[in-house]
Amino acid sequence: MGDRSSILRPVPLRACLRLVGRDGAGEPDDPALVRALALHEEWAAREVWNRYASFVYGILNRALGASSESEDLTQEVLYRVFASAGRLRDPGALRSFIYSSAVRRLRSHLRAKRVRRFLSLSDTGEVPEQPTNGCDSEGRELLARFYRMLDTIGANERTAFTLRNVEGLSLQEIADVTGSSLATIKRRLQRATEHVEKLARNEPDFAEYLRSPGASDGS
Repeated sequence: MGDRSSILRPVPLRACLRLVGRDGAGEPDDPALVRALALHEEWAAREVWNRYASFVYGILNRALGASSESEDLTQEVLYRVFASAGRLRDPGALRSFIYSSAVRRLRSHLRAKRVRRFLSLSDTGEVPEQPTNGCDSEGRELLARFYRMLDTIGANERTAFTLRNVEGLSLQEIADVTGSSLATIKRRLQRATEHVEKLARNEPDFAEYLRSPGASDGS
């Protein structure tokens, strides 16, 4: 056993790099991973990374938009998982624990982002996006405008909005993963939806969104 932080060197997640695991070993289930993490086994941390890094990155990247922020935040989330997963009461709930950890980190990041913007540490409070290739510049610009709309929403409201409309979670699932009541989630989602719709009315390109069913409806 060695320093667990040694496996946390920056990894280009978009390249789907897999860290080396145990030689000749089968795929352990989540309870086995949790028990091994409790013993500070490095192979378990590598296996959790291999299994869940892309999962966490996807959640963060879809909520924040294409940005290098998501890679750094993914490593933060999984480092915290390595440090605390061994204390899970239900070893079979590792995936849910990781999802909740990602959502908590997302929410705190969004709060800090709004503070940075308020203090004018940068023009937007955002880390500059990495250059992207491709010919769909119009689509990228539309997406960037949508995320600028989301930047005007409070952290709790944006989290609820993206979990509902981007991740496709039910209202009860959002309540469970954020540790909030169902009534609170409904209020946050309604506020976020009304705010986005108000901004979108001034954006002709978002007319299709306004014609869709209300995001706060359903279960």
